[in-house]
Amino acid sequence: MYTRTSRILHWMFSYAIIFQLISESLMKRPKPGRVRDEQQIFFFEAHEYVGLLVLLLITLRLLYVMKKNQWLELYPWISSAGVSAVLQEVKQVPGWFAGKLAMNLDSPLAKTVHGLGLLLALALGITGCTMYLGMDADGTMRGVVHSAKELHEGLGSLLWIYIIGHVGMVIFHQLKGHQVLQRIYSLRPDK
Repeated sequence: MYTRTSRILHWMFSYAIIFQLISESLMKRPKPGRVRDEQQIFFFEAHEYVGLLVLLLITLRLLYVMKKNQWLELYPWISSAGVSAVLQEVKQVPGWFAGKLAMNLDSPLAKTVHGLGLLLALALGITGCTMYLGMDADGTMRGVVHSAKELHEGLGSLLWIYIIGHVGMVIFHQLKGHQVLQRIYSLRPDK
């Protein structure tokens, strides 16, 4: 079940993450000897601050889950019954391409996808924050900060794949007549 609060948080960090993915291609981070134009500097700084906002929003979302003790809402695979349910659903994936796509956005697989996306964005936020706090003014990064940068870049590619797949499934459901966009953008909690 998705509450009004969880939906609003989802919208906020969804749009912020999309901004992050777009700004990444328009920015240039500082490097010793690198010349950057105003636009590249602007988007780099915006990427830093919006990234910190995303990290805050994800942390709020996880605290909300913790407060409500709803771990299975995002991570059904942390229980043996949840693992079985996710595996049962994964077995049905080939049928999706034959038109057998059920309308169940609260399924264990859908919950797993949302939970894994949240963990991916959290890892990006943590590595980005490490860079923000540990990078020298000229862009020099050493040790763990440089490792965080490498991991951040790799995770960014995974996030692109996640977003494309996630949005693709929303479109696929919508085309099947499941009205997921109406549900996603509703402020009423699920029943």
